[in-house]
Amino acid sequence: MQKSLFGLFTAFLCGICIICAGQAMQKRRYGLAALFLLNAFTNLVNSIHAFYGFLF
Repeated sequence: MQKSLFGLFTAFLCGICIICAGQAMQKRRYGLAALFLLNAFTNLVNSIHAFYGFLF
């Protein structure tokens, strides 16, 4: 139960980071967009790990 809640939270944060990266790309702030995309990828990996218990 606790792991699945953490997985949902990190998946939600992943979506927020993708939205923020899109906004940063529109304002031509490519470095900030790259950081948001890196954070989104990290959140995606954490949510996969929380749901399935293994990494790749």
